[in-house]
Amino acid sequence: MFDERQKVDPRSPVQPGQSMAPYFVAAVIAAILVWSAQQYWIADSNSRPPRQQAPAPRAAPAQAAEGDLRTVFSADDYPVVAQALGQEGTVQAKLTVSTSGRVSACDIIRSSGHKSLDNATCSVFQRRARFTPARAADGRAIASTVVSPPIVWRLEG
Repeated sequence: MFDERQKVDPRSPVQPGQSMAPYFVAAVIAAILVWSAQQYWIADSNSRPPRQQAPAPRAAPAQAAEGDLRTVFSADDYPVVAQALGQEGTVQAKLTVSTSGRVSACDIIRSSGHKSLDNATCSVFQRRARFTPARAADGRAIASTVVSPPIVWRLEG
């Protein structure tokens, strides 16, 4: 009975005395070739210059809005609450300038970290800032945006 278990079916692909090493080596070589071909194809596709697309037309104003924001603020604009709490900071805002040259919207793009200073910045801009409105190529006034210079709120003394 022991001898029958050691007999190998001649139809079996695995026969005693035959090594699996050649099959393993062939599989490794095939995997390396496939990987190399993929790397070649990737490198080839990356070396082609990208197709150029025409830039989207932009409705840029022929003349941007102009105004001097340096003279808009005074020491009296410092919020009382911020003074009492010793709050200081730097604020920068994006202003929407209407066709009349007034600030119609103010969005804080760099916060001081103190709501009272951020709110005071927008309040002063909306009350006092005046611009020469932007103009389209045909000369008509158009709304535009302006980024303010950094506004530094610092307590003296």
